[in-house]
Amino acid sequence: MNDLRAGGILRAATVAAAISVLALGALGRFRPALALTLGAVVAIVSARWLSHVTGRLMATGAGEGRKPGWKFALGAGLRYLFAGLAVYGAVRLVPAEPFWLLAGLSTVVVGVVVEGAWDLWKESRHRRTVPPAGETRAGRTGERI
Repeated sequence: MNDLRAGGILRAATVAAAISVLALGALGRFRPALALTLGAVVAIVSARWLSHVTGRLMATGAGEGRKPGWKFALGAGLRYLFAGLAVYGAVRLVPAEPFWLLAGLSTVVVGVVVEGAWDLWKESRHRRTVPPAGETRAGRTGERI
């Protein structure tokens, strides 16, 4: 994921999580809202870190035989340890709400779906196609551009 694409996906995930948390809070379901928030925070931070990791790997040319170094590997390992401990702490904090915790953990997936749907919608609105038979359009050749 490049930074521009990751920014859109993470923004969509954050908005989806915020809307869900506000809806749960409006219904008076505060423990599920807390579980969803904790799951969303872990998922979004992990996705952001993963975006940075892939960016650093691409920048160092790791695929060309160069290695990123032990500090990079230690940082990546500590990030995943932190994410695991955060999920464990969330399960211990709200043990009766595993569904909402998993819903929060899948907010990045929702962000990917929303961003993909948005791109498809934009593409369909800007697509130029061949006009129907017998109809001509000024300035166009009739071919898909």
